[in-house]
Amino acid sequence: MFGTWNPDLFVPPPQRARHPDPSPQTDHLHVPRGSRKRRRARSTAERRTKLVGELFRALIALAVTIVCVLGWTLSYAPLQDLAFSRVPPGFSELWPAVVYGPWLAGCLSILRAALDGRRSVHSWVVVLAFSAAATGLCVCDMSRSAPDMIVAGLPPIAAAICLDQLVRQFVAPQQTRRPRARHVARVRRTE
Repeated sequence: MFGTWNPDLFVPPPQRARHPDPSPQTDHLHVPRGSRKRRRARSTAERRTKLVGELFRALIALAVTIVCVLGWTLSYAPLQDLAFSRVPPGFSELWPAVVYGPWLAGCLSILRAALDGRRSVHSWVVVLAFSAAATGLCVCDMSRSAPDMIVAGLPPIAAAICLDQLVRQFVAPQQTRRPRARHVARVRRTE
């Protein structure tokens, strides 16, 4: 073994031709340039779409916040006036928080559940019940003309509707992902 010399041991392999025929072994290594460009363009378009979606989500969240704050501000005075004659002095200023406290807690619970991908039926019941209570209490001391009742009763309803629209923005991306996963699972089961 030590006494025999093999000169082919250190000789480099022969050079291949410049344009060899693609063999089945190297086909997987050859990636056409056009597909890389398409993939890069697709990922850029997906990032742009995601960025625009996030921008719209932020704008909707801002609009919901503005509507909720305005609704609370516009409803505060009628609720305070209603409580003025029925609640001990000093507490009538804080009484609207009794209506809007559970409403706010329900709103935050709904948003948290939407971000986690869970259902929030109980929280929606709380929000709708206290929106209806705020609307009824704001309207009860108003004159019976339709414009006055609409002006007094619309802010709590508008806030609840805006909350629903915001929650739909969080739930929509999760719902579009789920059917694909189910479809892939069905395809894998059939194979």
